Amino acid sequence: MYTEEKLKNSDYFSDILKVNKIEYVVDSLTGLINRKYMLEYIKHLIDNNIPFSMAIVDLDDFKSVNDKYGHAIGDYVLEHVANDLINFVGDIGLVGRFGGDEFIIVLFGKNSYDLLHDYFDDMYHTGAVFRKTHKATKDLEIYVTGTIGCALYPDNAKDFNELFLMADKTLYRGKTKGRNCYIIYVHEKHKDLVIQKMYNDDVPTMMSNINIIFNSNVDNNQKIMDISEYIRDNLNLNNIFFIDKHNCLYDICTLEKYSERADMSNVIFKNERAQIEYRPDVLKLSFGEDIKKLGLASLLMTRLKHHEEIYGYLIFAIKRNGKVWETNEISTLMYYANAITLELLSYKLEEKNNE
Repeated sequence: MYTEEKLKNSDYFSDILKVNKIEYVVDSLTGLINRKYMLEYIKHLIDNNIPFSMAIVDLDDFKSVNDKYGHAIGDYVLEHVANDLINFVGDIGLVGRFGGDEFIIVLFGKNSYDLLHDYFDDMYHTGAVFRKTHKATKDLEIYVTGTIGCALYPDNAKDFNELFLMADKTLYRGKTKGRNCYIIYVHEKHKDLVIQKMYNDDVPTMMSNINIIFNSNVDNNQKIMDISEYIRDNLNLNNIFFIDKHNCLYDICTLEKYSERADMSNVIFKNERAQIEYRPDVLKLSFGEDIKKLGLASLLMTRLKHHEEIYGYLIFAIKRNGKVWETNEISTLMYYANAITLELLSYKLEEKNNE
């Protein structure tokens, strides 16, 4: 796992660790850099026009390990693969946990195709990371393979989203070839591949990543902000709002207050959700004028409710008129609202016990 001493070899993380404890920066299970700080680091490199190579690593058929042997064995495999990745990458790069069974590798500097080819070849053919057997218990051995998609900045992409799309294309190509391989982006070969961006996770992956963040050691406010940013970016939302018991409306990603008059008493909820699809209807809300300046037109809302007590409201918001909210968006909203409610109940119970 990454130690504070190890991460301080990076100027970027040395600065981060001046104001954050190491447990806020690394993933609690694997000891890798957590998703939030790994993505921020990649954005930092791009913002400063620093060349690097980025690889997305996906363990092959990892779900079957959890389903067949249980999550304890799955966690064992993740820990050991993470440790192998740290050792293999060494001082020429950094490794982060992207979520679930996915990792991100950043290799420093401007690397050629041939150099990367030899590098990943060693990862597979020396037993350093993949095509490797892990002895999980006395009687159980798990054979681990993985698929890697790699892209280079700035050779293959000029910004953050494009870089992830290029890496995702190569990862997709590796999966269609049967997995257990690595693909390095080559424009002539991969430019016409059309797939969904990697950072738009499916619902099970999102729920897994939400749980990972909730189980981290970060304080409650930071957890909520981190999860909200993750959901907002994955669902391509413009804002996520929270209305508290005092009718105050906050952007939950930034904790910026937008209104102190967000009365929801006239909003009708069906199946614990309410949808507003057009800007004129948004303006009819008590806080409509307060968010008018953001240009929002469609809202998906639910209550944070336990039995008959309402703790607040959670709202997904976008600027597009006539939005038809999809099942994955509704499922994510409801799941997240329930998770926040449980967190609030836990906090309330803890306060009561401390009285």
